[in-house]
Amino acid sequence: MPIVNNKVQLREGTITLPTYNIKGENRNPVFRSQYGVAHIYPYTLLDDIDSTIKDKTYHTLVLENQYLLVTIIPDLGGRVYSLFDKVSQREVFYKNSIVRFAPLAIRGAFFSGGLEFSFPVAHAPTTCDKVNWDICENPDGSASICFGGLEHISRLRWMITLTLFPDRCALAQDVYLYNPGTIPGRYHYWTNASLDADDGTEFIYPLHRARSYEFAGSSSWPFARLDLTLDDPGLPGMEGVPMWPATRLLAPVNFRWQKNMLAQVSIFGRDVEWDYFGAWQQTVNHGYAHVAKSKDVSGMKLWSWGNAPVGVINQTALTDDGSVYAETQCGAMETQLDFAFLQPGKTRTWREWWLPLRAMGGLTCASEALGARINLSPDDDSGMVTLLLALCPVMNLDNASVRLSLPGNVLLEKTVSMSPNSPWSDKITVEGATLSDKPLSLLVKDRNGNVLMDIAQKRDADGAEADEQDTLPEAESAEGYYQQGLKHENFDNREQARNAYQKALSLSEAHKDAHFRYGLMLLRSAQFSQADVHFSIASKLGYPEGDFYRAQIALLYGNLDGAEEHFKAACSLEPIAAAAQMGLGKVALRRKAYGQAVENFRDACKHSEESEAAELLLAIAWRLAGKLDEAHSHLQNVLAHDPLNMLALHEIVEGNYPESETVHQKLHRLLMDDLAYFTDLSCSYLDTGLPETALEVLQAAWKHNPTAMVAYLAGYVSYLLDNKTEMISWLEKAKAASPEFGFPSRLEDVLALEFALKENQNDYHAKYFLGNFCYAHERYDEGIQLWLESLQGLASYDVVLRNLGIAVWQRKNDLVAAIDYFEKALAINPNNQDLYLHLDDLYKLRGMDDKREQLLVQIKSLVDVREDVHKRSINMLVDLKHFEEAIQQMETEKFIPLEMDQSFHDAFVQALMLRAADHLKADQVEEAIQDYLKMLEYPENLGVGAPTTRMQAHIYYQLGLAYEKLGKFRLAIQAWREAASEHHAHGKVLYPYIQMALDKLSRYSELGLEE
Repeated sequence: MPIVNNKVQLREGTITLPTYNIKGENRNPVFRSQYGVAHIYPYTLLDDIDSTIKDKTYHTLVLENQYLLVTIIPDLGGRVYSLFDKVSQREVFYKNSIVRFAPLAIRGAFFSGGLEFSFPVAHAPTTCDKVNWDICENPDGSASICFGGLEHISRLRWMITLTLFPDRCALAQDVYLYNPGTIPGRYHYWTNASLDADDGTEFIYPLHRARSYEFAGSSSWPFARLDLTLDDPGLPGMEGVPMWPATRLLAPVNFRWQKNMLAQVSIFGRDVEWDYFGAWQQTVNHGYAHVAKSKDVSGMKLWSWGNAPVGVINQTALTDDGSVYAETQCGAMETQLDFAFLQPGKTRTWREWWLPLRAMGGLTCASEALGARINLSPDDDSGMVTLLLALCPVMNLDNASVRLSLPGNVLLEKTVSMSPNSPWSDKITVEGATLSDKPLSLLVKDRNGNVLMDIAQKRDADGAEADEQDTLPEAESAEGYYQQGLKHENFDNREQARNAYQKALSLSEAHKDAHFRYGLMLLRSAQFSQADVHFSIASKLGYPEGDFYRAQIALLYGNLDGAEEHFKAACSLEPIAAAAQMGLGKVALRRKAYGQAVENFRDACKHSEESEAAELLLAIAWRLAGKLDEAHSHLQNVLAHDPLNMLALHEIVEGNYPESETVHQKLHRLLMDDLAYFTDLSCSYLDTGLPETALEVLQAAWKHNPTAMVAYLAGYVSYLLDNKTEMISWLEKAKAASPEFGFPSRLEDVLALEFALKENQNDYHAKYFLGNFCYAHERYDEGIQLWLESLQGLASYDVVLRNLGIAVWQRKNDLVAAIDYFEKALAINPNNQDLYLHLDDLYKLRGMDDKREQLLVQIKSLVDVREDVHKRSINMLVDLKHFEEAIQQMETEKFIPLEMDQSFHDAFVQALMLRAADHLKADQVEEAIQDYLKMLEYPENLGVGAPTTRMQAHIYYQLGLAYEKLGKFRLAIQAWREAASEHHAHGKVLYPYIQMALDKLSRYSELGLEE
């Protein structure tokens, strides 16, 4: 599209992409931690992907200037599908030609390509979902697209704003994280940029040290010797590195280049203090840089699938065209196992830049204004060095000054003109001795003297990493257990964290920090009275936040005098003064003392630099006080930097302003992106102290999403409004509604369910829902009891039986009872495919082969079997010695790879091993040899590929024995040599085969056969 008046073009559109669709959500709640980093409840899994591809049309948002064309798909998590460099006529990032979901993300479904934005955990729960969005043309000619939403795990909001400026060949990315609630929320944030991967792909990270997920020492970067890693050679957690051939552990590996990635690699920067990283495609002389302040973006990560067949084949789960890619990632924490807690009412904001670059031959460093390459090329034996300096700016620069210098010695100083279309470069020749080990400094200024880049490239060795002194407290002390609790909370190991805090308090009742953290955990799980006890003790021990959360509990129960007392005790103390003032304002709103509320919220704004929450509440108070103009002004301020704030948008609608009708349409669109947002908005009003408005929102929710939880909340709010008739009506609707996807997660949900059960102790839906909340929040015994009681009314509902099966298995180790529950659930609903996996696990544990045979028959009868269940059925065939049938399926069907999982190949080997054994019994040695040779293959249709390190010693040993039977001794010796050449340490499963192969070689050596 032509660029008019040098303004950035902003438009909506559509794109049709071949897609393997997600069939729907898994109906079963997820009570476990996913990948050991996050409990995703109330989200469900997206684990059933269509095996056929169909065209699907997606809504797109597009930014375009003279240099770049940006295409965003809000239907897919806000993914930047394409960043097209119009100057080079190239995609900046890897652009997948299709949308193919694979079970790699926190909820299962993930697709590759472009820019992915992850919050509150990597490969976010909304990475494949619709997200809220808005568009804006700015006065300076730039244009912005923002997108994001409220996640339901910690109830935190996130928003990404992407902006193109008229004269810049760069994409600005503003990150906005906000806690609109009253409890600290756990999170991390990462941006994931995909890029095409080939032998010319170069990863540009200015790191000195790299590390793994769980810190086990660090390695040098980019050259590393993996055997030198502190604590544990191979850098465990650097995924795939321990799978590298043992011979490579001793040789330096240059991780700068994709061509050197033998196996998959996941590397994080250690102690990041640089503001840039990037990548370069040498085959096309094109690349990109990312720039952001390291204080904001302290995480840098490189992910490569590696070049081994296992990595290449794994990527076929994500595309059909054979393309391969890698990922350069950056985040707010050092690794993706590091999390923080965002406090109530607080925000985190920062800006990042993506700079498409070209025609420099590589990249050394970058700033917001340009990328630079500094290259040293020594001449042979002359002692002279050719020094290349290349610059690619993001805007036209006329008469810019460029200086490259050593301390006290200017090597190059010029005034130059350059642009994104015409990068600049120059070469000089200098004596190598002049350069020596001195730092090279590059200073670039524009014609007005503004600094565009000021970077020093040092070449000093950092030296060996010092051993970290053990500064941890004694492990079994109160402080030691408290620190363990913090670590468990970081990993979202909630039960272990609770136990650690309890142990700390059993050793020291005066440990205020343990009281406070344990109190927060109890509050999140709606154990209000217990939480209040610990907050009270923490407050008396000098922890002012204890009073703040006591006030929150009092407010939840409508105890306004108690809430006021505790908020006042906290409002003079930082860092919670602003939040406490907001609490006092909410008390005033409940008392309809609107003038007092205005004063409280004004004070909160004064106490906080992050005043969005306070300013929004101030606007509400002004509206209620009849001051609509004042309210309007504050709402406009909030929406200016947070255009997706639904509470602010709803307040615009409530105020009947000129734009109210347009805003109402926008708000409706945002609410429809995720129907749970209706309930979230209602709970926001309930927390503010406006139950009337909360009920209005719930009434609107019921029209679009008539779920039981909407009705229970509406019944509870009707009770608060003293409207008994409405209350009874809503509770009847709740009982009549479907129990499907009834996964309450808000504290208000719990209050509503507890109220419903006080009104009717035989409300079995309420018991089931409350059981889900309790079990998901470590109140296991209560959850189990509630589910048991709910069976009186929900005996024919398979999910509650499934939940009970999970519970008695996990918590009570009662396998017999678990089997009974799962069998009853399966009899009710044979299409609940999780049940086949659970029952097979339990039948196998108990040696119930006859039951497994029956289960196989049931799986075969399914019309549409899920991929993981189908694979399991083949494993069952192998276990039950139906190896011919298993082999036939594995040789004729195509299976989807599972991320770096070779277990399906193990089943293939096991099936062939069983058939080979039968051949040997029948004296069919040649046939057995053919099976052993097949075992050494990695058929692509199985979704597996050959790894870099072989695990075939047992196969080669048996192959040697078969050749020996036929008297083919040289072939036998060759096979045993292959077995003996593998590396498996003593105690490992395959070690005995190495030893036996060596024994065979030794015995034949005694008879003169060594080759």
